[in-house]
Amino acid sequence: MNDIQPAQKPGSPLSDSLTASAGVDISTRTRPERSDYRPDIDGLRAIAVLVVVIFHAFPSLIPGGFVGVDIFFVISGFLISKHIWEELSAGKFSIKTFYARRVRRIFPALSVVLLACVVTGWVILTPGEYEQLGKHVVAGVAFISNIVLWKEAGYFDNAADTKPLLHLWSLGIEEQFYIVWPLFLAFFWRYSRHLAWAFMGVLGISLAYSLMTVQHDVVADFYSPLTRFWELALGAGLAHLAAHKPATSAMNRSLISWVGLGLILSAVIIVNRDDPFPGAWALLPTLGAACLIYAGEGAWLNRQVLSHRLLVWFGLISYPLYLWHWPLLSYARIMESGTPPVAVRFWLVTASILLAWLTYRLVERPIRSGPRSRKIIWMLCLSMLALGAVGLTIKKQDGFKSRQFSMLSGDYDSMQLGADRGKLHHECGLSGAQKTAFQYCLRGGTQPPRYALLGDSKGEALFYGLVRESKPDRQWMMIGSVFPQELEAATDDHQQMKNRLALETVVHNPAIEVVALTVALRGIFPVDSNTGFITTAPAPDKTASYSRTIQLLEQAGKRVVFVIDNPTFPDPTSCISGGMTSSSFLNQFLRRKANPLCTLRYTDHLAGTRAYRQFIGELQRLHPALTVYDPTPLLCDIPRNLCTITHEGKFLYSYGDHISDYANTLIARDMLTVIGKLTP
Repeated sequence: MNDIQPAQKPGSPLSDSLTASAGVDISTRTRPERSDYRPDIDGLRAIAVLVVVIFHAFPSLIPGGFVGVDIFFVISGFLISKHIWEELSAGKFSIKTFYARRVRRIFPALSVVLLACVVTGWVILTPGEYEQLGKHVVAGVAFISNIVLWKEAGYFDNAADTKPLLHLWSLGIEEQFYIVWPLFLAFFWRYSRHLAWAFMGVLGISLAYSLMTVQHDVVADFYSPLTRFWELALGAGLAHLAAHKPATSAMNRSLISWVGLGLILSAVIIVNRDDPFPGAWALLPTLGAACLIYAGEGAWLNRQVLSHRLLVWFGLISYPLYLWHWPLLSYARIMESGTPPVAVRFWLVTASILLAWLTYRLVERPIRSGPRSRKIIWMLCLSMLALGAVGLTIKKQDGFKSRQFSMLSGDYDSMQLGADRGKLHHECGLSGAQKTAFQYCLRGGTQPPRYALLGDSKGEALFYGLVRESKPDRQWMMIGSVFPQELEAATDDHQQMKNRLALETVVHNPAIEVVALTVALRGIFPVDSNTGFITTAPAPDKTASYSRTIQLLEQAGKRVVFVIDNPTFPDPTSCISGGMTSSSFLNQFLRRKANPLCTLRYTDHLAGTRAYRQFIGELQRLHPALTVYDPTPLLCDIPRNLCTITHEGKFLYSYGDHISDYANTLIARDMLTVIGKLTP
C-alpha cells in the first residue's frame, strides 16, 4: 500500500460483499443452495479479493490491484439493497433485523483478527507502534477507521504498510453508508415515483464531489465516505434495475459481461498508485463490476468462468481472507524493517488463505448457520466492545512501554526530555494576554535573562539544557513557536503577527545580549519525513526573511547565533532488534531486524542537507558577525562517518527527531563556551 496516504492505495474487501451472497446461510456444501443464489457473484468477489491480495504481496505484478475494493463496494451495494427491497416488498423489513444480520456476518471474523493483531502486537511492536495499533483497534470496532486514517495522513504519518489494521478503512465506509441507506430505501419505497431521481441524486452528487475533491486533496477523496457512496449507490441502482429490467438477449448479456471484464482488467493493469484515485479512475472497476452483475449468471462468461468451483470457493472465504492477509504482510514488513523476501510473502499469502478457510469453517459458518438467538448477537457485540476497551487501554498506556526496555539500543531513562520543565517560569517579556498566543513562553532562573531563544519545538528541546547549564546571572528566556517574518506576508496573518511580536519583544529588551535562532530544518525546507533529507528548494524569500530578522537584531545591538538542526532519526522506541521473546525456538521466527533508519552515515547527512548548509553559508556572507553553531560533531562520530541515536549507551534523542536531556546537556555545555566568547 502507498505511503498510504493515497500513494499506497489500500484495498479492503467489504463485509457483506465478502460474506455469503444474498444473505444465504452457507451449508456444508461448497455452493449454497438457493434459487436466487448467484455463484458468479462469488466468483466476481473472488477475483476482486485475489487482485487486492496479489497487489499487496507483489505490487509489481498488478499495479492497479487495489481497485478490487471498488468492485466490492458495487457488489455490496447490489446485494444489500436487493435484500432490503425484497423485505420491503414482503412487508418484513426491520432495522433491528437488518443490523442483527450484519453483526452476525461482520463481527465473528473481525473479532478473531483484531484479537490476533493485539496479541501479536504485544510481542513484536514497539511502544509507539503498539499505541497506534490500540487506536486503530478502537477505530475498527467503531467502524471509523477511514476517518482516523484520514486524519493521520500527512507529515507525521508513518509508512502505510506498517499499520496492521489499515485495511479496515473500507469497512468503515461501508458501515457509514448503511447507517443511512436502509432508511433512505424505506422512505422512497413509499414514494417510489421519486426513487429514480433519488438514486441519481445520491450517485451524481457523490461522484461529482469525488471528481472535484481528487483535484486538490487525494487523501480526502480516498477516505471520505461522501466521495465513495456513489460506488455503493451504483450497486444499489443495479439491484433496482435487475428487478424491473426487460429481458435481455443472450448475445447482449455476453457482450456486456465481456465489456465488464475488459474494464476491470484495464483498471488492474493501467491504474497505479501514483494516479489521483478514486476520482474518474474508479469508473473503470465499478462500471466493470456493474456490467458483470447486470449480465446475470446466464451469460457465458459468468456461467463458465465466474461460476467455476475454485473461484466460488475463494469468494466464500474472501472476507476472512482479506482480514487476515494484510496484518500478516504488515507484521512481516515490521519484523524485516523493510519489504520481506518474495518467498516469505508467498508463504504469508498461503498462510492467509489457510487462516481464512479455518475462520470460515470454524467461526463464520457455525455462527451464520446457527440459531437466530439474541444471545449470540449480544455476545458478538460484547466481544467487540471488549476489544475496543483493550485498544483504548493500549492507547492510554502509551503502548505499555516497559514491555521492551531490555531490547532498546540504550538506557530508556536517558530518552527523557524536559525533566526539569517544572522549574521554569512561564515568563518571556510578554503580557498575560500575549503569552497565551505562544506555545512556549519560558524563562530560567530568577535574574533578568541575558540570552533569548527564538524558535520552535527544536528550540525547546535545546532550551532545557541551556537553562540547566547556564550560571544564575547568565540565564535564558524562550519565545516559540516563532519564525523569521515572511516579507510578503499579509499584515493580519496570525502567525506573522506572532512572529513580529516575538521579535519586537527581544529587540526592545536592553538586557538581552545574545539571541539564538533555533528552527527545525523542515521549517525552512521541504524534507522527506523519514530521513530529514531535503526534497526541494525553499521559497526564494526564506533567505531574505532570515536575513531581515538577523539585521534587525544586529541593529539593536544583539549578537545572533544560528543553531544548525540535528540529524533526523525515527522515534527511539523503534530502534530495537533481536529476538522478541525469551524462547530461543520462537525467536527463530519472532526476530526483528534493526531499523535501518536508526543509523546514518555522516556523509549522507551532509549530502541530504547540502542546500540547508548553503542557505546558512549565504546568511553568513550577508552577515559576517553571525555566529553559526553546529551541534552535529557531538551527535555523530565523524571519524567513523557514523551518526547514531545513542552515545555511550544513552539516547541522544527523545521523541521523533528531538534531542533528549542527555544530548541537550552535551550541546549546551559546548554552545555556552562559544557564547561566552561573544559576551565576556
